[in-house]
Amino acid sequence: MKTADKAMKTIFTIFLLLSVFTIDAQNQITGKATTHKGEPLPGVNIFIENTYDGASSDANGNFSFTTSEKGTQTLKATFIGFKPWQKEISIPVKDSVIIEMEESVNTLDAVTITAGSFAAADESRASIMKPLDIYTTPSANGDVMAAMRTMPGTQTAADDGRLMVRGGDVYETKTYIDGLIAAEPYYSKTPDIATRGRFAPSLFSGVMFSSGGYSAEYGQALSSVLVLNSNDLAAEDVTGVSLMSIGAEASTTQRMKNSSLSLTGGYTNLSLYDKLFESTVDWEKPVESVNGTAVYRYKTKDNGLLKGYITTDYGNLSYFAPTDDPAAPMLISNKGATTYSNLSYRDCFSEKACYKIGVSSTAQNNKLGFGDNSLDTRERNVEGRFTTTHIVSDGVIINWGVSETYNNYDEDYSESTGFQHNSAFTDYLTGAFVESEIKFTKNLAIRPGLRTEYTTVLNRWNMSPRFAVALKTGKEAQLSAAWGLYYQNPQPEYLKISTDLDFEKATHYILSYQYGDASARLFRAEAYYKTYSDLVTWQAGPYNQPTNLENDGSGYSGGFDIFWRDLKSIKGFDYWVTYSFVDTKRRYSYFPVEATPGFISDHTFSAVGKYWLAKISTQVGMSFTAASGRPYNDPQSAVFMDKKTKPYTDLSLNFSHVFYLGNQYSVLYCSVNNVLGNDNVLSYRPSGISEAQGDYTLVPVKRDIKRFVFVGLFLNF
Repeated sequence: MKTADKAMKTIFTIFLLLSVFTIDAQNQITGKATTHKGEPLPGVNIFIENTYDGASSDANGNFSFTTSEKGTQTLKATFIGFKPWQKEISIPVKDSVIIEMEESVNTLDAVTITAGSFAAADESRASIMKPLDIYTTPSANGDVMAAMRTMPGTQTAADDGRLMVRGGDVYETKTYIDGLIAAEPYYSKTPDIATRGRFAPSLFSGVMFSSGGYSAEYGQALSSVLVLNSNDLAAEDVTGVSLMSIGAEASTTQRMKNSSLSLTGGYTNLSLYDKLFESTVDWEKPVESVNGTAVYRYKTKDNGLLKGYITTDYGNLSYFAPTDDPAAPMLISNKGATTYSNLSYRDCFSEKACYKIGVSSTAQNNKLGFGDNSLDTRERNVEGRFTTTHIVSDGVIINWGVSETYNNYDEDYSESTGFQHNSAFTDYLTGAFVESEIKFTKNLAIRPGLRTEYTTVLNRWNMSPRFAVALKTGKEAQLSAAWGLYYQNPQPEYLKISTDLDFEKATHYILSYQYGDASARLFRAEAYYKTYSDLVTWQAGPYNQPTNLENDGSGYSGGFDIFWRDLKSIKGFDYWVTYSFVDTKRRYSYFPVEATPGFISDHTFSAVGKYWLAKISTQVGMSFTAASGRPYNDPQSAVFMDKKTKPYTDLSLNFSHVFYLGNQYSVLYCSVNNVLGNDNVLSYRPSGISEAQGDYTLVPVKRDIKRFVFVGLFLNF
């Protein structure tokens, strides 16, 4: 809903990522995990069978943990790309345990299908962004979505805040948490005001951003998916208080032997901030919001894990938007409450077959006011999902699953004239997929998949074949390619008017080259081409409502992305650089002809750098973004969308100073966005009122706060 709604919830948990969990026990088990050649293996999962006791190996392969178990026990070790290891040991153990793991076809340096995807989960060599990266990216202000916009293939979107990927509109990207849909991942959007993501990065252990060609497991997204994998058990007991320039927050986490519970509550109010700093928005009521979150985790003795998560928030704001008459601006207000919950359980049938089952729910009530008119929207979304993974053989893995999604949309529109209108629809979407990954050797792999969906609101089926292949061309180099069909229901703003429509459709073609290691240096170049068909088009009718809705729109998007990250060349210095080029046109929505949408910059460049000053326990960071001008439509021009804004630039800085209160980390944090105060014009929109001579006034659209300054003191006890 606003630029800084949840900075409190996101930046606060930086120091939590640095904490270490220990427990008291009678016996200690230490050792080292290596390959059969004696090379150390980091990240190996080592545990005693049928207990909660275990650890992961460090960067040198060493591990150590304590246990209250005694006598003969089975010690197990698992690691992606290696065959499972186990051995009978007698506790207490006198000597160090040496774990020698045998490589399989799925070895760590085996080919990995990466076309279209950037992942931050431990199991992927394409790992490039972790929660700490998100917190310490200056331009992100702790927002997952803003951090993703430093990745190749995305648009800057400083006036929107949502992800727009490779020529795709905002609705073409979907967000999943632990494999379950998050139907409202952003705060509600108001015209010309950027929103931000609803979820704090500290909740997640991994971030998988697919800019295209994504897995058959997911659907209903024409362009991309963002998959967030949540943390397991909390590390330790922590209580924190955060004091910030925009509000305050308090949290507590309790860790039990086999479970953990975290509670967080926060309050944001930008009234004082608005008085101290210049804003391009004429606020009547600056942003005010409250939020609360509860996270519960429970681990069973057979290593099953139950995860429960619920978050709720309420926000309120209002501001005056300019019109043709400077003395009569329009009051725009936004009040909304959203609750999201996610419950999942994962376990294994056997060592070669595991499953995950879960349900997510989103309930959002939002009231948007335009002068004397109002739009009251109520949305409900519930999804249930079951997926399984089977290791058929050393080089063959099969994934399959089913899902059922319930969507209910109900909207009331009213005007001061007394006119009222209600729009509503209900949909049940059934989905199923099967996908296999076949590694013929450690240098060659393919991933064929098939997805099918049926939607009751359209009364239609779709069938989506997908295919990916990867070829390892050197020790650290590989080629990947992907192709697939992707379908998506028309947006609620259309379905509330007419259900006599069809799926929108996109076809993806991707070719990718990758060299290096994400933990040191990584280079990646990717070319893509995407075609659109059956896009929804309409014409303006009474009250400017869409009429004559049809699936006769089409378009294309093609280009290339370049990514470079280096964590090794300079000690303590981490940086990445991205460049994206996109050529796209489409006829959709109210577009009379194929044209480049107004959210597209043909060229986008981004650079992020972070340096750790060990002597003073401080990290300094810099983000720079530059983008070519975006098209906009001048109603007085004979050519549709033929005008362009000036290029966009933004320089942001931050620093984080870490200090101790007792044995706990605390953080003093400061960030400044758009340090140079560039007066970037992002677009122009007609005021909506024609002057006497038939001309239209174009209103410049700028970021709501030209130079945003955030200061926070995050205390941890």
